[in-house]
Amino acid sequence: MIWALVAALAAVVIGVFVIRPRLRGLFSGDFQGVKTEAFIAPILTLTVFLCAFMVAQASSTYQRANQSASTEGSAVQLLYENAGMLPNGSGQALQAASVCYARAVHHLEWPAMENGESSPVVDGWAATFNREIPSITSGPGAIVGQVVGLNRTQSEARATRLNEASPHLPVLTLGLMIFAVVTVVLILSSFAVADMRRRVLLALALPLALLLGFTPYLVETLEEPFSGLIQIRPDVITTVETNLVADFTATYPGAALPCDAEGNPL
Repeated sequence: MIWALVAALAAVVIGVFVIRPRLRGLFSGDFQGVKTEAFIAPILTLTVFLCAFMVAQASSTYQRANQSASTEGSAVQLLYENAGMLPNGSGQALQAASVCYARAVHHLEWPAMENGESSPVVDGWAATFNREIPSITSGPGAIVGQVVGLNRTQSEARATRLNEASPHLPVLTLGLMIFAVVTVVLILSSFAVADMRRRVLLALALPLALLLGFTPYLVETLEEPFSGLIQIRPDVITTVETNLVADFTATYPGAALPCDAEGNPL
């Protein structure tokens, strides 16, 4: 669609240098052509709609990341509980892996997501789930089915969480929004009526500049939900970790977990 940009720029040149000089003699009296606000109003409207669209897109990213983090924590909690229902303690290894997974997500992967990265330690515990689940197929069918389904839910939620940790809005779109914001503020500040006092102009233009200028920062913050000012905290997985550690210690006294306090395998 680059041709549209070229055509628009060509239309300006044709209008200003070819058509306009030939129409100048047709105007008389107070009517002098298109007023200035006819140019400014579409630019302002487009800028506002563009900012609103970008904020809506970024908010969706933030909500999906937050929802996936909660879903993942709940799935790990239920996976641990269902593994505990398997007969003859056959789910102990799966429960231990659930505890270590929660620890690793909290202490290792959450800090890594600030840079849009994942943790190989969490990958290792996820692989442990895939190794342990086939060993429990001799258990009750309902419980085994629940465990398999929860493992799938946990995997999908983690994939979504990691995917939303990195910005997705195109840089060109974000650059266009910033350009539109600066252009609108500059035009409104420059083409105000000449008899408007400077203090009045500042009182009107500064709030508009603050509102429009804050929008790109808000979009950037929402697009990086695990870093910055408005970030998603690991509250759910922290609570799950605390609950699972306490339950595992009470259920299997004297049994050692296969990981340290941060989830690193021993």
